[in-house]
Amino acid sequence: MNFSGKKILVTGASSGIGRAIAQRLTSAHASVIAVGRNESALAELNLPAQQIYTLDLTDEPAVKAAIPLLKSQAGPLDGCVLAAGIHTFRPIMMETFGDISRPWEINTRSSLGFLALLLKSRLIAKGASIVLFSSAAARRAGAGAVSYAASKGAIESATYALALELASQRIRVNAISAGVVRTPMSDGFLSKLTAEQLASLEGRHPMGFGQPDDVAGPVLFLLSDEARWISGAVLPVDGGYSIA
Repeated sequence: MNFSGKKILVTGASSGIGRAIAQRLTSAHASVIAVGRNESALAELNLPAQQIYTLDLTDEPAVKAAIPLLKSQAGPLDGCVLAAGIHTFRPIMMETFGDISRPWEINTRSSLGFLALLLKSRLIAKGASIVLFSSAAARRAGAGAVSYAASKGAIESATYALALELASQRIRVNAISAGVVRTPMSDGFLSKLTAEQLASLEGRHPMGFGQPDDVAGPVLFLLSDEARWISGAVLPVDGGYSIA
């Protein structure tokens, strides 16, 4: 796929899946606007300075302040990938109100709030493609994933509603429902499992755990003109986990 002349914004671009997407888009000749919290990791993407935004999407005043700069430097976007997020796994009886709010704040509120500001500022062009991130946990959650699964389930519901709301502008909205992908973040919680638990979890993925690039390819497809008649879809990219 060739994205020459296309401007695509990617959040969570400093690590894991978001980083892989940014790199694949750059290789496909897109003009990538990379958003993330780790300034040095973003710099390693070797993008022009005006295409890098070190930003914590949970910081509402900072996000609002960045919008005019995005508008002047990036202009209308042909695509937007909201890949920033966190994993949280803990029995709900051990969670405080703050613990429960955290995945909602990062996975749901910040992504949808940022998207709302982009749309309000006319930063997303007509005919653009938006890709959100759900998780296989939204439909096949296990013990200890209540807050995380709920935050991702909300993203799926938002995908359906947004696809209808933005259809009049020919803006497509889809989501990726990923299984366990080996990233620095997922390695953090996987390291807390026993060898038996780890083997059991991987065994529930018929094709094994994924790598960031396994998800980046389907994202590029959804961003491309090849997917121009796809909107309101939640695409499982999980090595068969959702049907096992």
